[in-house]
Amino acid sequence: MKDINKRIKKIKMAADGYITYLEELPVYIPQDGVIAGPRKLYSDNNEFLWKKFSSEKLFCGFDNYHFPINTSFLNIGYSGIVKKANKQKAEYTPEQKEFLKSIKLVYEAAIKYIARHVTEAENKLQSSNENRENFKNIADNCRALCHRAPENFLEAVQLFWFTWRLRSPFTSSIGRLDQYLYPFYKRDVDLGVLTKEKAINILCELWEAFNDAGTGDTLKNLMLGGLDSEGNDATNELSYFMLEVSMIVKKAEPHMNVRIHSNTSDKFINKIIELQQLGQGQPTIYNDEALIPELIKQGIPTASARNYSNDGCTELVIDGESGIFFYQMEAVKSLELTMFNGEENISIPKKVTMKKWTNQMPENEVKTGLKLGFQSGDVTAMNSYEEVYEAFMRQYLYQTDAKLQTICKDMIEFKEKVVSSPFLSGAFPRCLEKAVDPLRGGFSIECFQLLSGSITTVADGLAAIKKVVFEDYYCNMNELVEALKNNFENNEILRQRLINAPKFGNDDDFVDSIAADIARRFCEYVVNYKTPNGKVIWPGLYNIDFNTFAKITGATPDGRRLGDPIAEHYSPTPGRAQNGPTSVINSAVKAPLYMGFASSPLHLTLSRNIVTRDDLGNLILKSLMSAALKSGIVVLNTAIYDVEILRKAKLNPERYGDVIVRVWGFNARFIDLTEDLQDHIIARIINE
Repeated sequence: MKDINKRIKKIKMAADGYITYLEELPVYIPQDGVIAGPRKLYSDNNEFLWKKFSSEKLFCGFDNYHFPINTSFLNIGYSGIVKKANKQKAEYTPEQKEFLKSIKLVYEAAIKYIARHVTEAENKLQSSNENRENFKNIADNCRALCHRAPENFLEAVQLFWFTWRLRSPFTSSIGRLDQYLYPFYKRDVDLGVLTKEKAINILCELWEAFNDAGTGDTLKNLMLGGLDSEGNDATNELSYFMLEVSMIVKKAEPHMNVRIHSNTSDKFINKIIELQQLGQGQPTIYNDEALIPELIKQGIPTASARNYSNDGCTELVIDGESGIFFYQMEAVKSLELTMFNGEENISIPKKVTMKKWTNQMPENEVKTGLKLGFQSGDVTAMNSYEEVYEAFMRQYLYQTDAKLQTICKDMIEFKEKVVSSPFLSGAFPRCLEKAVDPLRGGFSIECFQLLSGSITTVADGLAAIKKVVFEDYYCNMNELVEALKNNFENNEILRQRLINAPKFGNDDDFVDSIAADIARRFCEYVVNYKTPNGKVIWPGLYNIDFNTFAKITGATPDGRRLGDPIAEHYSPTPGRAQNGPTSVINSAVKAPLYMGFASSPLHLTLSRNIVTRDDLGNLILKSLMSAALKSGIVVLNTAIYDVEILRKAKLNPERYGDVIVRVWGFNARFIDLTEDLQDHIIARIINE
């Protein structure tokens, strides 16, 4: 009862906070466009509005913004949500009644916010001699959306933009936008009131709005194509248009993703290749043939599995049915703890601060998320590679277990204590029908994930131990540990021996089999873990914090020094793949990547010298994509860079603001990245 009363109080606070937030939001009418609603949420003096709300201690409810919001609002409109939330049943508990009331009040406030745009657009219409038709369209569209659901393509785009913008003072995931908007597009085309050119112009304005709302690690991921709930190809005209619009706008946002399956048309694949040739690392490709069966195997209903999308990075979500909570497991740091029997390398600085990805961010102190002190065994006393490997697995699975315990604790705590945003809740039909918070039954699918990338760097280190210590007898384990403590100072010959041991990404079973076994054992451990609700935790071979972990992980047995790059996701350690992209693919597919169904991406970063902008380059990209997906790659990102341009951009950033690169689950301007991330991306490039 105590938790319930606290939740009821939080529900009231969330509604009050959100209403205040909506009242404070600026009205924005574009001077020469047709999509109303704010872009950047800054005040006149450039103060980020959310800081103002935070300082006033407003509580707007929980929403981590990583997953697509349910788009039922396109079918019933905000007025329809208010109507559904207004239906109170006698048997509802006080919490349920307050929950629905909060949704009703918030969506009424959202309607008032849209109405402010009607007034502003009409004022501009009266005072301006230019763009009068645009102002009239905006006023008419917003007026209609105050009373009903959208009935045409432009109204649907307008309401989507309002919803996306109102949901978050920051930014949020987009989801399967081609599927959301297609019924409105088709209706207008069938009626003869919308042309391809006009639709593309509207989408171009939407793309520009996304970019105006900020670029970089913004969560603005959009998914195209794939299967529908019946198992048919869902690719439509908007799928093509959205790829085309990305090529017209040529900016970082939104982050484009596509789903491919056996019935995907060659025409759509050619359009994908065309966008890839821009060299920006877009779009990321998802393999329906590998991912959907695994989702179904793990208990996701077939229709829902076919409707998967991705979150703000590359992790899978079920569009409109699930939220997402993901946790990061440090694989390379687990290897360090193995080498020092549960302790960190003494060469690590006492305090490490860094900017996560852009120079515009403040410096923050970073620390390992692992538990120190677990003694997995003294490696200096071990007499075989097998002993060292099993010591690593003891340490790694101990740390994995600790993370899984945290997830299970959170599963319970979220249900008991957390209150979701009423704006978010109102968009989910199940929340309205059952009068329940998303975290207490409003999400039809639970999505908790444990992600562990950079396993490939671990495999490089273990392979080096196997080769240099136990096969070549160049040094013993004690000498290796001492070299790691000293960051290889005065020990360059040993470091070079370790560097020249087999490395992942070169199609060498010696190291690839180690990575594959670690990946398999991790995924099996996660999916078999007993949870409080009986649901499977989703494993992934993924690491958004590879750059951060590199700064707090000392020298490792693969020959890297403190601070040197570690691999992202299930990709080679930067600079270690020397035999071309086909060998990288061959190394990766030796692992059961489908088992890491939460997200297990491979990054192929190619030199423009390999992929020319002509028919031959197109054929190379198409062949690599086909081979990768058929072999078992589940998520593939291919980026093409001219290394000399990237180097020039470092020296003269003001001249290269249009160079877009792939970072981890997002794209950003190269000049906005920190220097260490710039160097990491350059080091990824495969030149042969």
